[in-house]
Amino acid sequence: MAGVILFFAGFGSASIWLRVLALLISSSLITFVLVQRWRLKNPLRIQADEKAARPPASEETAKKLYFDDYQDSVHNYKIETVTDVPGRSPVVHHTEIPTMTQPQRIMQAPPPEFQLADFFDLQEDEGNREQGPKAEFSHLLKKVLAVVKEVNFAHTVALFWVNRDKKQLVLENHVSDSEHFTTHRRREVGQDLVSQVATTGKPQMVGSMSAGARGDMIPYYDAPEEIRTFLGVPIFYAGASAREQQPVAVLTLDCRGEDAYGPETMTLLGQFTKLISALIQSYTDKYDLLLDSEVLRSITRFREHLKMDFSIPSVARSLAEESSRLVPWDYITVVVFDESRKSWVIQHVMNRMNDPYVPLMSEVDPHQSVVGAVIQSCVPRIVESAASLSVPRYYLAERCESAGSMIVVPLNSVSRCYGALVVENKDARTYSEADVKLVQKLSETASWGLEILSLTDIATNYVSLDETTGVATRKHFLERVQEEVQRSGDFSGEASVVMIAIDAMSDHLSRHGREAFDFVLQNIGRMVKSAVRPYDVVGRFDFNRFGVLLVNTNANEASLWAEKIRKNVASNIINVEGKSFSVTVSIGISGMSVVGSDVELLENADKVLKKAVEAGGNIVRVF
Repeated sequence: MAGVILFFAGFGSASIWLRVLALLISSSLITFVLVQRWRLKNPLRIQADEKAARPPASEETAKKLYFDDYQDSVHNYKIETVTDVPGRSPVVHHTEIPTMTQPQRIMQAPPPEFQLADFFDLQEDEGNREQGPKAEFSHLLKKVLAVVKEVNFAHTVALFWVNRDKKQLVLENHVSDSEHFTTHRRREVGQDLVSQVATTGKPQMVGSMSAGARGDMIPYYDAPEEIRTFLGVPIFYAGASAREQQPVAVLTLDCRGEDAYGPETMTLLGQFTKLISALIQSYTDKYDLLLDSEVLRSITRFREHLKMDFSIPSVARSLAEESSRLVPWDYITVVVFDESRKSWVIQHVMNRMNDPYVPLMSEVDPHQSVVGAVIQSCVPRIVESAASLSVPRYYLAERCESAGSMIVVPLNSVSRCYGALVVENKDARTYSEADVKLVQKLSETASWGLEILSLTDIATNYVSLDETTGVATRKHFLERVQEEVQRSGDFSGEASVVMIAIDAMSDHLSRHGREAFDFVLQNIGRMVKSAVRPYDVVGRFDFNRFGVLLVNTNANEASLWAEKIRKNVASNIINVEGKSFSVTVSIGISGMSVVGSDVELLENADKVLKKAVEAGGNIVRVF
């Protein structure tokens, strides 16, 4: 800029010498600027020129550098310089160069950093093991499917169980990027690709799939998906024999790209199917052990209940309750033979849905019913759908609205059938042979219990007095009630039945033991016998219940008598092995004036007794 300004200033001067001087100075300045600009743009060329201009080194001296590449980088690098001079000893110089710090290292990538979560699931659900083999298997299978999906870049990976008895595909688990994966867990076996693998046991691979065929070939989407490649492989159970090599499950994966999978994918999936088969084997073994332990616990509870109350109603109730723990159910009934009515009756009913079903103590048709046929043949039966039955379940006028599945298992010993256990579910095709075998283990215990009761009843037919309490046996008491009701009806007489039950029986048994409770029964039996007339009848109706037949006594008079008994029992102090305690009783009364048969008389007394117990006990109720 100075040269340009000087040039124009000299050009405008009147003196010729000033013009020439200004031109020379401005030219020098401009030339200097141009040379410096060129030197900045060509530094390598300048260095080469300078090197060429240097005088050659003396051939008589030479230097050698020694550097060890394997030195520890933590310390300084050591370099040896050896100068060779003709006629002299080599001169060695030692030099140390400081190691570069981390920021000074050029283009060195930082080492990869790994977290614990890259190798271990920090949020591992420990509750899966506590919930049982099923939860643990589902958890592990989910992880395997996730690995299969990531390795094969799949859109969806799923595993379906093959139920050959019901001809169904049951979805076990899946991993999918789709929002339209099916919400239906069960599906009938058809002509789709998954069903073909299940029925033939051979893999199926489709590399290019048209849009129109996707809905029919891939059944597990509720809405259209852009799937072009499908691969399905069978999974076999490792515990099956060589003759029964049929797939138990199907592993499927699909992709949106065409020809995404090939033989190498099939080989890789073969390794995964072997892993899943091993998981199934482990799960099956654990499940069998768990099931056996659960059956053993049910049988143990069953026997504990019978220790406290060994009677037909107790056997029926315990069998129904323990069966409900082992198999899915909506309705459970236990049918036994009633000696007093000489017919098969429904002894116990469990109704989960509280909708219309058969009532308690209903008689079963032994010839034209499903239950009657099982009792006569002593062969269990599975009904996949009640809608296909040509005969009723129990009797012709039954009100059973369910059209689901049911199993009927006979309660039989070696020589006799004592009844049947009926388990019903509202869903069709719910039960299998495995469920029947499971329930049969409980029914065997119930059958032996009923046989012992039957043999005991036969033995006590020749005895009219109860061994523990000294009152009449149940059979003798029922015979006397039947005779007295018939006599009262013929001669227009009066009679009342009083049912007496000890409150909180289970608490007394657990707190004081069986021997102490027998002592309580003996005391109450003596108190009741001492309060009746010689022609009245006192009997042991059940384990903790007494029945009293008051002849020529109406319900109001029986109520006054029962109130005295209740007060006497409540105020009585019982001493057993140095322990003092008292008990209370609940009483139900039914009179002849409102009924016409002995069965109705006993049933009405039993109904009001249950209401007295439900009201809290230590109370008298009259029907």
